[in-house]
Amino acid sequence: MMHLTIIGFGNQSKAWAMNLKDSHFPFNVGLRPESSSLLQIKTSGLKSTLIGSEEFYNSDAFALLIPDHLHDEFLSQHAARIKRHSAIIYAHGYSVVKHHLDQKYPHLNHLLFAPKSIGSELRAQYLAGGQIGAVYSNEHCFSKKQEWTHWLNLLSEALGIKMGPFETTFKKETNADLFSEQGLLCSLIPYTAELMFNHLVSNGTEPELAYLECWHELKLIINAMVESGPLHFFNMISPNALVGSEKGRKIIINSDFQQNILRLFREIENGTFDQELDSTNINVLRSEIESHWKNSKLAQIHLQLKKANT
Repeated sequence: MMHLTIIGFGNQSKAWAMNLKDSHFPFNVGLRPESSSLLQIKTSGLKSTLIGSEEFYNSDAFALLIPDHLHDEFLSQHAARIKRHSAIIYAHGYSVVKHHLDQKYPHLNHLLFAPKSIGSELRAQYLAGGQIGAVYSNEHCFSKKQEWTHWLNLLSEALGIKMGPFETTFKKETNADLFSEQGLLCSLIPYTAELMFNHLVSNGTEPELAYLECWHELKLIINAMVESGPLHFFNMISPNALVGSEKGRKIIINSDFQQNILRLFREIENGTFDQELDSTNINVLRSEIESHWKNSKLAQIHLQLKKANT
């Protein structure tokens, strides 16, 4: 079987590594000589290899599980010494779509394998035998396409993927991933929850009750939605929730809301979001968002209740 080297050891990388280890899939973790993760790799029973060593370049495939903006830099430093027709695996299509890495490094096969989960859930669902979905693309595979596609299926099984992997393109995965983050997962859900929490508290509701209704119950409801599907979900909720869901849909998801959602997608497709990303100081933005949530009553109640239950 072809041998995989995982680049980096962040949350997604750790989940891949532990799942592959438990599945007896051949791999090692590539780290810089000065990496602070070397000791953690050793204590986890994983095999590491130093980036830049002869052993490192002999790998058949490299999973770039480092931030997207570092992919081009990594390949510019190392692609020339990587064996011809080796594979670069991307867990997200953004860097290939933006920087045309398939054209810049044509002696390599560029494969998309994207589990649709954050790292912690990829690991948790593997241990629980739960369902994680994934998509793949071999459109930029320039040699032994059938062989590499078969290998991706073996990788998928070893990672614990139960839904798929389904075939797509780098561009479609990129657009769908960015759109879901911007329109729902990382914007609408957390900030609407906070807005409703604050409104309840300001109108006399106990913070603990408001937290349970607007934040904690999210996981329970979403689990029911995913497990049951939309048809059964709306058949199982109470009459109050059913009537309320229809009222909320008509008031909130109005024409302005729909146009704003469409605007997000258009600006992903036309490159506006790329320009915004390039012009944003990520460290400053992260600091501003951390400051917001540190001062948020919702976050404070979350920590308070979590501490009380540990």
